[in-house]
Amino acid sequence: MTGYYVQPDMLRRQAAVYGERERNAEEVRDALRAAFDRDRDTLGNDEYGAELAKKLPEIERAIFGDFKAHLDELGRLASGLHVNARNYEGAERPPGS
Repeated sequence: MTGYYVQPDMLRRQAAVYGERERNAEEVRDALRAAFDRDRDTLGNDEYGAELAKKLPEIERAIFGDFKAHLDELGRLASGLHVNARNYEGAERPPGS
């Protein structure tokens, strides 16, 4: 026999790893969001604080946009591994068997 063999349980195990990474990244994102919200008004009243206050919304959009993209990708990876596991199991057990 040529080709390869896939263990669907191993795909599911790896999907769980990506799921855990996604949860960890969500916790980090939430902690960072809380820090931004908590400290936003402490930039100071000097010219540096005023300049940072002007730039802060765009900085936040970039940071949290990147977090969203990263979280979305982790979710896609986990979901794709689950789909592949089901597909391989289905191929091993054709309908009616």
